[in-house]
Amino acid sequence: MNTTPTLSIGAYLIDALRARGVDHVFGVPGDFILGLYVIGSERGMQMVNSTREEAATYAADGYAREKGLGAVAVTYGVGILGTMAALGGANAEGTPVVVIGGAPGMSERDGRHIHHAPCLNMDAPRLMMEHITAHSVLLDDPDVAFDQIDWVLDTCARDLRPGYIELPRDMIEAVPTHGDRVVPRPLSTPVPIERIRAAVNDAAAVITAAQRPVLWTGRGVRTLNFGQRLLAFAERTNIPIVESVMGKGAVNESHPLVLGVYSGSGTPAALREFVESSDLVIEVGVDLNDIVTGGFSTHIADDRSIHIGVEGTRVFQRSYPGVSLALFGPTLEATMAGPLPIPRRDHADNLPTAWVGTVDVGGRITTEIVADRLGRFVQPSDSVVSDVGVAAHLAMDTRFNRAGQFHIARLYVGMGFAVPVATGVQLARGTGRAIVLVGDGSFQMTGFDLSTAVREGLTPIVLVLDNHGYGAERSIADGPFNEVAVWDYAAVGAVVGAKGTRVRTPTELDAALAAAREDEAHAHIIQVDLDRYDTPRALKALGEALAEMMKASS
Repeated sequence: MNTTPTLSIGAYLIDALRARGVDHVFGVPGDFILGLYVIGSERGMQMVNSTREEAATYAADGYAREKGLGAVAVTYGVGILGTMAALGGANAEGTPVVVIGGAPGMSERDGRHIHHAPCLNMDAPRLMMEHITAHSVLLDDPDVAFDQIDWVLDTCARDLRPGYIELPRDMIEAVPTHGDRVVPRPLSTPVPIERIRAAVNDAAAVITAAQRPVLWTGRGVRTLNFGQRLLAFAERTNIPIVESVMGKGAVNESHPLVLGVYSGSGTPAALREFVESSDLVIEVGVDLNDIVTGGFSTHIADDRSIHIGVEGTRVFQRSYPGVSLALFGPTLEATMAGPLPIPRRDHADNLPTAWVGTVDVGGRITTEIVADRLGRFVQPSDSVVSDVGVAAHLAMDTRFNRAGQFHIARLYVGMGFAVPVATGVQLARGTGRAIVLVGDGSFQMTGFDLSTAVREGLTPIVLVLDNHGYGAERSIADGPFNEVAVWDYAAVGAVVGAKGTRVRTPTELDAALAAAREDEAHAHIIQVDLDRYDTPRALKALGEALAEMMKASS
């Protein structure tokens, strides 16, 4: 971008974010970063004050998932450390969140003790950040600061990883004195086009020869926004799609070729048999870890799978290092424009799925009923944000109707994710409502940040799945350590400026959802009173698998 010699570092940083589509910066103002808040407000940036730094970072995470980049600005020490739990999630999940950390001025780093410093080493917060971010810089030289800012913002957005910018307070108003200079950096080695073409041709030949291939989608499809492109490939070849738990919702699940989530033992029997008896599983952006594989209970051999990942491609036992999904996908599409030999397949009309069926029963509400009602309730304009535990597993069986509609921290399993992320998602989209699924334990961590959404004029609908404790942990190992304090979650609505309702039956849930949908002027909390041992099918299976892993490692 064009630079102006009289522009300060703080002003340039704000303008650089705006130029990349970032119109909101989340955070908690503090002494070392206040100067940037002033500049941001003066230059038209919306500086969104969250209830705590962790919530601000989660909100920036949601924002980045929709816009491709998110930012959070916090003070030194306590502020920076407060972002780290949520920033670890952004690193694990591949979300480009940039933390701007205020810091003592360069003129102050002479051994004097600085308040709310975590230790005597003033570099400690930055050094810790280097372990959970892909890119970090200290803006200590005005003449190279503009280039450093551009580099961090661009590489984070490109690599889909978080970054850290340390901004000393005496640098916020500093202006380059000798013009902004470019910092020399080593050039990355490009992947040879011949290798990319070889990987695509190899994969195309294997897919052509397969009798009953299946596409298995993962996180990479979501982070690269490849959902519509992958579905177009599936339609051309008539190859059905199953999702991983980290790739859930990356494609439009209302399409008949999308069969639901496959996760080994956590999969309905018919769908699991369909996938594991296939002669070829095409893993697209799938992370193979204990969560995705249902405690390593999947049965897909390398000699009948293609893996197109974020690091490279493998076709059976043949590896193509560096040929990532970002390179493989466009090359395959270009090849498809010509005479690609992959044929269109015929398959049975009654393909097995993981979707929950219609549930119309009386009595107390269950997680299965919530999953059923959720699938009927969600509109294409909505965004669905889920916390972990019971909420996450309930959502796996619910069919959503827009690519990229669903957001979750599935690998990192960071409790407290959903409520603040929904704020970031809604502010980034600027349209539609957020439907939030959160357990009682997770809500106790960040639920009161719903007040941030209310202050910003947003009206999310929050379903608190109250099973009176940590349901996910109960499925692995039960005990009194899984108890949480008893809250009246519906009453929280009155505290934060929302409306609250408690439901115990399907009829009451239907009425509460209808009322929340009709009332577009208020946020709503619906406390869903569940039995403490009501465990979704997939969570029960995963819990059993993880329990076996615990026994094996003890």
